[in-house]
Amino acid sequence: MTLYTFRVAFLAPIAQAEACNRVANAFGREGDNFSVLLSSDGETVTHRGGSTIETEAFVAALSSAPAFPEGWDLPPGLAEVDWQVTADHLLFAFGAVETTDTSSQFNALIAAHGLAVISNPDIA
Repeated sequence: MTLYTFRVAFLAPIAQAEACNRVANAFGREGDNFSVLLSSDGETVTHRGGSTIETEAFVAALSSAPAFPEGWDLPPGLAEVDWQVTADHLLFAFGAVETTDTSSQFNALIAAHGLAVISNPDIA
């Protein structure tokens, strides 16, 4: 059985996306996890987001932010300020991998916040 039991859609304002990505990296998600460019006006990148499968422990940590679940400590190398930025600015939705449609989940999250994907590469 896999440890990745949740489908998670997420987004953050552009100014906080790097800090949120550092948190994801500290929890083992390498690289740029916020690769989807989002806009509130259809022209300017105002947010970045993405979607992934994740563990129950990671979802519990996000849901507890800015605290950690009982018995947890800040992961090594993770700055408290980045964790606080994530607690304050990361928006996410999660559901069971088996029953959550990736596109529907992500589209519902961005629509709920008045955002749309920017597909024009000249607008980044």
